[in-house]
Amino acid sequence: MRRLSRPELLLALLVVGFQGPTGRVEYAVQVVRTGLGGRNVVASGAVGGPLGTALRLAMRGDVIEIEALFSVDPGLDSSVMLIGDFTTRRRVGRSGRGLPLWETDGYRRTHQLVWGDTARIFPTGVPRAGAAESLWVDVAVLRRPAGAQTRPQSSVNASDSELDITFEAVTRPRRAVVWVTLVRGDTASAPRRMDLALDGGSRVMELPVGLAERRNLEFALLRPEPTRVERERVLATDADMVCLRVGDPEGSMVRQSVCGRLNNVAYRLALADGDTLVASFAWPVAR
Repeated sequence: MRRLSRPELLLALLVVGFQGPTGRVEYAVQVVRTGLGGRNVVASGAVGGPLGTALRLAMRGDVIEIEALFSVDPGLDSSVMLIGDFTTRRRVGRSGRGLPLWETDGYRRTHQLVWGDTARIFPTGVPRAGAAESLWVDVAVLRRPAGAQTRPQSSVNASDSELDITFEAVTRPRRAVVWVTLVRGDTASAPRRMDLALDGGSRVMELPVGLAERRNLEFALLRPEPTRVERERVLATDADMVCLRVGDPEGSMVRQSVCGRLNNVAYRLALADGDTLVASFAWPVAR
């Protein structure tokens, strides 16, 4: 085996470093309120998934709504940057007709941590000294071995009657399982399965139509166009959306697309020649 020269070894170490840590990321979360009754953990839970998974946290009440997306940017060593993008709505009064008036705001918080550390975030602002009430979120960022787990997971235990609190794992998929069925009139082909990579190459599949006919279609999996809505962009509400592009391998049919979430729900696409394609999208199985 050829020994690496010193420059080659340094380059290899740099490449490994820039690839960042592998495995899974886990966010351990506590939402805490203090008041006349003392300190109270009103919600706790954990969100985890492949490195790159984000945590979407929402707290909704009668007078305030807080939504945040937490993500991590690993460093070259044991350090990690926790990034929180927030959107808030506060009820500031009522109009002359008695309708509620809301004030909307958006901002970002960043915390430099070491894996395993906990960041304390005050989503409504740091309370003044001696304040009777306060609300904060403790987020611990952990790195776990990947094992065979490829899907995001989340759990939450909430006990606050004034706030509706949810945690969600947000992961942009790299691959997806696609099930397709071709419908013509009263007949439909048996469901066919494909494992496609996002922004990867296309795949041609022959689908039966009726008793004797068959039809070739070309499929490719793409990411949807970026949303223009600020709130949806900040909170990555379209993270699990994919689009299936359908065409004719001979190029005689205009390419069409159908988009959907990785939720095993059937989405229908009317093809130009009268056939209908039914497609559903799901997370790939553990590898």
